[in-house]
Amino acid sequence: MDIPADVAAVQDRWARRGRFIELAERHRIFTIQEGRGPDLVLVHGFPCSSHDFAAALPFLTSRFRVTMWDQLGFGFSDKPAGEHVSYSLLDQGRRAGEIVRALGVERARVLGHDMGLTVAVEMLCRQEEGRLGFVMDALVLCNGSHLVELAHLTPFQHAIMTDDGAAAFARTFDAEQFAQGLRFVWGDPERTPAVDIRAIAYWMARNGGLDVLGRIARYNLERTKYANRWRPILGRSGVPTSVVWGDRDPIAVLEIGQRLAEMSGGPLTVLEGIGHFPQMEAPEQWAEAISRIL
Repeated sequence: MDIPADVAAVQDRWARRGRFIELAERHRIFTIQEGRGPDLVLVHGFPCSSHDFAAALPFLTSRFRVTMWDQLGFGFSDKPAGEHVSYSLLDQGRRAGEIVRALGVERARVLGHDMGLTVAVEMLCRQEEGRLGFVMDALVLCNGSHLVELAHLTPFQHAIMTDDGAAAFARTFDAEQFAQGLRFVWGDPERTPAVDIRAIAYWMARNGGLDVLGRIARYNLERTKYANRWRPILGRSGVPTSVVWGDRDPIAVLEIGQRLAEMSGGPLTVLEGIGHFPQMEAPEQWAEAISRIL
């Protein structure tokens, strides 16, 4: 796929800020670590990359050492198509601990957005089991359909959870058209540079990403399958848990954030008029809310 010059420039600048590490599974993961202060780990969602947090970084790195990465199957990281490769959130959570350890982090605050919210909760489960590999001092949950039965999933999200639906999507994929459709999850897409929204679509297709899309997209089925693992932990872990939520999210609706705050007993910060990607739509406001909590 040909990448437009402005999108390529965004990707090239981001690539220069990071480096690759190799997992025990031999897959390469793109990582970025910037800033000084207590460690803050940011876990991105679907169908995105660590670049989701780029606009918020200048407001965080004066207060924290920020660590993030492209999860396996996303962004610049490897996107292996072999049947032996697992894209389960159980394994993404396991990899997260390995990545954070490899980057020299011993204890950290963790924030998960979208799919990354549930990966962060899996990390919390692994900490309780003594298998995370670093100490999670606090957890922030941000705009994700963790309570999937409350989410307003789109026909696209339902379709790509099937082999046939994912294959049909890949055959007809048009990055510009997909990026245009993605704008509906913003409260006001004009608050975010259009090139950053378009870059999501091109990163999604990079290096065979469309070939593994359907396998990754089944994470929403796992949110029901592993509900007994990923829900009770929020009320019993002892790790301070907070919720930051854009209230104009048409998919991961505010009720989910409200329920997660009730389940965890932690505070809820509502970002009024902001959609599903508050870190992109209102980066300074979002970063300030995170910094106040942590």
